[in-house]
Formats: sequence, structure tokens, C-alpha cells
Amino acid sequence: MSGTEHTIAGEHRGEHYSQVLARLSRNAAVRRYLEIGVAFGDIFSGIACRHGVAVDPEFQLKTNVAANKAKVSLFQVMSDVFFEHLNLRRDIGGRLDLAFLDGMHLFEFLLRDFFNTEAICRKDSIIVMHDCLPVAAPMADRDPMQANARGKGTPYENWWTGDVWKIIPILTRYRPDLQVMLVDAPPTGLVIVTGLDPSSRILKRSYQSIVEEFSRLPNTTEEIARLYADHPIVPTEEALRRLGGRSYAHGGGWLRRLTG
Repeated sequence: MSGTEHTIAGEHRGEHYSQVLARLSRNAAVRRYLEIGVAFGDIFSGIACRHGVAVDPEFQLKTNVAANKAKVSLFQVMSDVFFEHLNLRRDIGGRLDLAFLDGMHLFEFLLRDFFNTEAICRKDSIIVMHDCLPVAAPMADRDPMQANARGKGTPYENWWTGDVWKIIPILTRYRPDLQVMLVDAPPTGLVIVTGLDPSSRILKRSYQSIVEEFSRLPNTTEEIARLYADHPIVPTEEALRRLGGRSYAHGGGWLRRLTG
């Protein structure tokens, strides 16, 4: 079984997603950053910000997550529990500037993480989502064990994105006011959302009907290929250029002190 038999699209060729996020945090001089799905902490440690907030049900930290930050808060809970008990002023200090969503790879989980995160952002904040642009069919299986079995012997063995790609047609249908950019960041792409509306309750109010509707959308190579056909993929350098004008720092002094 060759990998090409199951390929949906060519491999992403831009800058690795970890570097895109690290550069974005510096370009935008981020003050408050949230990451859901931190695992070993590799991505989190590369983010420069004043206050980094990490959420994971079971941290496996192997790096200095306090690097490039003045303050770090770790919440070892499921993201739903985090949002349920969140006191924005006490726990974060104010609304987010940047968020990275990389939790459970099932679309209904990412949908909840998205609308809960948007609610604590500002209109000019940035939400980045991972694993929404799978390049091969096996990795998109909803069952991680089945994904591993289907990918065995191919270049995509042990890759699992699940069906979080469905967040893109969901936002296209229910939130056309948002600016959704698909970015060519290996290995499984980034989706960057701007033009946020923290007051919107459309996704939360319609959650059950959205889940029912998109559970019926086939999780197939054909549907994912249609996604690629319908949405242009933006090179990483172009994405960073488009987002580079943002700045959340008060004069940037704290950022200069942290990064030297």
C-alpha cells in the first residue's frame, strides 16, 4: 500500500506551523495567549507573550513553557471545564490577543473550543486552529486507532487529524462574517480566523443542530478534496504579511525585555 493511493492533496510546503505561531506572536507583540492541547509544550514554549495560558487534560511537559513569557498559568482540565469555570479577569487578566486550538481532533470539540474562545477575545484578536487541512485519507478518520491502522506502512503512519476539517465549512455556512484563512503550514496546515465577534452566540445557540448536520457530512476523501477546491491555500509568508500589522503591546517595552 503506497501513501499516494490515499493522498488527498500534496504535502504542505510552507514554514512549519510551530515557527509560524512563534513569528506571529512576536510580530503582533501578543500580551495574552491561550493554547488548548499543549501536550509536551513545544509550541507553547516558542510563543512570546506577557501571559501564557495553557490548557490540557494531562500535561506531558518536556520543555520550558515559561520561556519568552512574564507569567504562565497551567490548567490541567478538559477545555470544556476550563471555560465553564473561567473568570476572565482573575485567570487571564483580560481578553485574549492570540489563541491556538489543538485539542481533541473531532469537529464537535473544536467547534465548542472555537465559540468559547471567541467569546473571550476582542474583535481584532486572532484564533489559529491546527490539523484542519489533512493531506491523506487515513489521518482524517474519526477513530485514532483506525487512522493508525489505515495509515500503517504509508508515509502518514501515526498521523491523526480526525474530522476537524469540518470547522471550515461550518464557519463558511454559519459565520460568513469571519475572515477564515487556510495556511500552507506543514504538516497538517493552519486555519487562521480574524474579524471576530465576541458577542456572537450563533454557533453556541445552534450547536446541536450544527453537530447533527455536519455529522451527516461524509468524512471522505471526496469531501475533503472539495474543501481544498473551494478555498485557496495561502503561503505561510503571505499569511504572516497579512497579519503583521497588529500590535497589542503597550509600547513594546515588555517584549523587548523578554526577548533581549
